[in-house]
Amino acid sequence: MPLTATMLLLLLFFFSFSSNAHIEVNEAETSFTRFSVEYYVDKSGADDFYTVKNKSFKNSSNRLTLGKDAKTTWVRFLLSNTSPKTKKLFLHIPEAYHTKQLTLYQATNNLIENSHVVYLGDAKPNTKLYGSTAIFPINLSPYSESYIYLKNETFSHQWFTLAIYDEENSKHALISQNYDIGIMVGILLALMFYNIILFITSRKKENIFYALYLVASSVWIALSYGFLATLFGIYGQSMIHINLSLLAMPCFLILFMMCIFETKRMYPLEHKALLAVLVLIVLNIFYGTIDIIAALEPTSTHAAIMIAVTLTVSLSIKNKGNPLAKYFLIGHSFFVLFSILAIGYYKGILPNTYVTSHAVGIGIMLEAFMLAFIISYRIRELERIEKEQACLQIQANTDPLTQLYNRRYFDEVTNQLLTKDSDQTPLSIAIADIDLFKKFNDQYGHLVGDEVLTAFADILKKFTPENAIVARLGGEEFIIALPRCNERSAFKFIEKLRIQIEKTRISSHNHEALSITASFGIAEVQNDLKPAIINADKALYRAKANGRNQVVCFNLSSDKLLTLQAD
Repeated sequence: MPLTATMLLLLLFFFSFSSNAHIEVNEAETSFTRFSVEYYVDKSGADDFYTVKNKSFKNSSNRLTLGKDAKTTWVRFLLSNTSPKTKKLFLHIPEAYHTKQLTLYQATNNLIENSHVVYLGDAKPNTKLYGSTAIFPINLSPYSESYIYLKNETFSHQWFTLAIYDEENSKHALISQNYDIGIMVGILLALMFYNIILFITSRKKENIFYALYLVASSVWIALSYGFLATLFGIYGQSMIHINLSLLAMPCFLILFMMCIFETKRMYPLEHKALLAVLVLIVLNIFYGTIDIIAALEPTSTHAAIMIAVTLTVSLSIKNKGNPLAKYFLIGHSFFVLFSILAIGYYKGILPNTYVTSHAVGIGIMLEAFMLAFIISYRIRELERIEKEQACLQIQANTDPLTQLYNRRYFDEVTNQLLTKDSDQTPLSIAIADIDLFKKFNDQYGHLVGDEVLTAFADILKKFTPENAIVARLGGEEFIIALPRCNERSAFKFIEKLRIQIEKTRISSHNHEALSITASFGIAEVQNDLKPAIINADKALYRAKANGRNQVVCFNLSSDKLLTLQAD
């Protein structure tokens, strides 16, 4: 090996121990995702390369987060090629989508050898921008070294990551980027569509507010982590106003709270607190349509106010006994915890790690899952309440022994048929009485009497038409409404029913098989149910006086009692 090359390698070897921001590459594959750099914050934003190279730099990792007071930041590190071949490298900046301009200088012997610029202040295409990632080519001659200076100018907060790859690894990095964000957005959008369907079917406002919260969350996550830049080329200046989705998220969350907890009706004081925060955020959103940069400045303060109020309100509602509040607190606590990490990250207090850089997205996902659980829990509770109310309604409308309708419900439903549904006319009613029922109670006891009543009710339900309304009047008397039946067709139904009752044997291990018969009185209804019941009752008494186990009709045209013959 030539003497000069040997001396250069020794010099490079020594330098690698004297500087943390020194990266050596050789003929092997190159993939650096963790390395040291130096940075300098240009508060004036006017320093050029030759001024900056003499400034004092601070040590850092390649994952920087410096807050909103470092809008123009320079980063440098030394690249050394220890191989006998030219090394073609690519510097990746995955978070380029949120910056204003990136400028790279490759300097050898304090002179600029190459420079590249990526300007994101407009939506014009740039050959060095691939989706959300800016990629700068770097060529290193054999046994050479170059300082890499990167100037990053951003609109608000300064945070970015650097990575160095050879050509093959550069392609792999591009292919695999934003998979995690795509999964996050996909899950949120799936939840959104599901809740839109729930809103369409149930018309519950909390479903639409939750769906809108998911939309705003999806947009913000896709924007903040470069997914929109990757898919649609939205970056730099063109993405600034989409940051309003960050302000929209808490609006929809607060509206969701108001609905799910019914604060206006149940918790007026808490409702006023939520409403005050909602008004504050909405005003800031309107201001953002005029001056988005100024509107984003107090975002952290507004977020802190929103978090404090929503936590206080949910705690208060929990203490007042609302069962949903504890679940909301769990989900919102996840969001609060990760939001604190995100605030620390964006302000440059916490280091740039995957968790801190993706903290808001993680917090949103965890809270979204818990809000989905709250909605499902509320649906289950509403279904349980509806079932209980239905059971109570059934109990109020039915006879507890026979499970037939009671007299009150019979009158209500039959009168509805008369007044609302003309297709049900003509309508006839039949009153039934179990013949000599008292002997069952006297001879076998009341339990057997109950068995007879239950068996008789089962026959009535089984052998009457589907549209018939069957009820127990009391004791051993029952009443049947037969829609679309005149006097003669009603008689045919009831005569068949009477024969079926006559054939029935009631068996039990407590007594021998019992046979029963019944008498029936039929009357056709003319506009009013009450006279028809009186007429059917007259017909029933005639059937019993004639020897029981028969059907008698009250003929309206002749105002006489008739014993018709079955066909």
